[in-house]
Amino acid sequence: MKQQPGVYRAQWEQFTHLSRTYDTLARERRGWRRWLLLPYVGFIIPVDDPVVRDQLLAWQADFRPHLPYDSLPPDALHITLHYAGLLRRGLVLPQTWRRPALDRLAERVCDTIESTTAFEVSIGPLNAFPNVLLAEVQDNNECLRLLRANLRRELPLRARPPTRWGYYLPHVTLGYWGDQPVAPLVDAMQSYRNVAPVPFRITRVKFTVYVRDVPLGRDVLRAAHEDLIATYHLKT
Repeated sequence: MKQQPGVYRAQWEQFTHLSRTYDTLARERRGWRRWLLLPYVGFIIPVDDPVVRDQLLAWQADFRPHLPYDSLPPDALHITLHYAGLLRRGLVLPQTWRRPALDRLAERVCDTIESTTAFEVSIGPLNAFPNVLLAEVQDNNECLRLLRANLRRELPLRARPPTRWGYYLPHVTLGYWGDQPVAPLVDAMQSYRNVAPVPFRITRVKFTVYVRDVPLGRDVLRAAHEDLIATYHLKT
C-alpha cells in the first residue's frame, strides 16, 4: 500500500492554492497562545549522515532569501517519528507530562525500537506546508510507518495526541516561511519538485524535549534548545 506519492502531491496542490503562508512562530506567541508554548516532547530521527545533511543544507541555502527566520542548525535536522505531547510547567492540560514520567515512557518503548532492524528511506524532493519548507521522506517499504505504529502501540493513550495535519506525512523541516505571498514561493520551488531523493539509512531514534519558549526574533529556531531523554539504536 504505497500511497505516499499521492499524499505528497495532494499536499503540494493544497499549498499552491493558498494566497499567503502562515506564520505559526508568531501566532503561537500572541495572546493566550503563549501560555501553551510549553516544551515539545517527541521521538525523532536525527539526520546524521553527512552526505544527506549536506544536501539538505544546500537546499536550505537556496531558499534563504525566502526564509525570514534563521534556519535550524545542521545538528537539529530530523524526521519527527512521533509527537508525544508537552512538558508540564504547572499547567495541568491534556497531553502534558511531568519530567519524571518521561523516563518511564523511555523505558516502555526501548525494546520495541531497539528490536527494529535499521532500514533505508529516501529524502526529497522539496514540498511545503503552509508554515514551512520541507523535504519529503519517501518510505517506500513502509518501514518507517511500521516503526511508528509499533512505537505508538507501546505508549499510553495520553502520549498519542492527534497529528497536527490529520495524518502522518514524514518530512524534514528546512525552514519557516513566516507571513508572505505563496505565488512567488511556488515559482521558486517548481524546479525543486523534481530533484532526485537521496538515500538515508535510519539507525537511531532519540526521545527528546525541545524547549521553545524564547522571544520571537530572527534567531528563534537557533535559540531553542534540546533536553535529551534517551537514545535508541536500531539493530544493524
